[in-house]
Amino acid sequence: METNLKKNSIELGVKLGTLLFIVTTVIYITDIKLFTNFSVMLAFMIPALAVSIYSVFDARKIQNQIISFKEAFIAYFLCIAVGYLIVTIGNIVIFKLIDPAAADIIHEEIMIASKEMLEGFGTPSEIINETMNEMQNNHSFSYKAIIQNYANALLRNAIFGLMIAAVLKKS
Repeated sequence: METNLKKNSIELGVKLGTLLFIVTTVIYITDIKLFTNFSVMLAFMIPALAVSIYSVFDARKIQNQIISFKEAFIAYFLCIAVGYLIVTIGNIVIFKLIDPAAADIIHEEIMIASKEMLEGFGTPSEIINETMNEMQNNHSFSYKAIIQNYANALLRNAIFGLMIAAVLKKS
């Protein structure tokens, strides 16, 4: 049964990754400045959360409604890990290979938004300048940053996954 559970979670993760990659591509085609919009980021988080929770429910169905905490967590996390891996590879293809200039534009927009936010909080200008220098030296679409974003997404979702597994487990 555990093999079916993992296979099903991976299949759902592939579907999730494909969906998120399509969303990324549509945003890229429409207006790359939308990548800095918080509402647009919800377009990634909400489907990811929904599909991964569905993965747990589907795993319960495969297991005849009996699923341990570990199995529920695996169903959730495997779906997320595969989905985000696909969209991460897609980001590398789009922003590192096909159109690195788009990555530069997004990075610049992120810097502008960050500066405006810091100024809005009344942050001293020396700290703002330091932050801008650091951001200038650490591009948002470097391989390191892309991998860190993937790792952060996994960590964030591991926390959600633990909570969801605790709620949805059924012995």
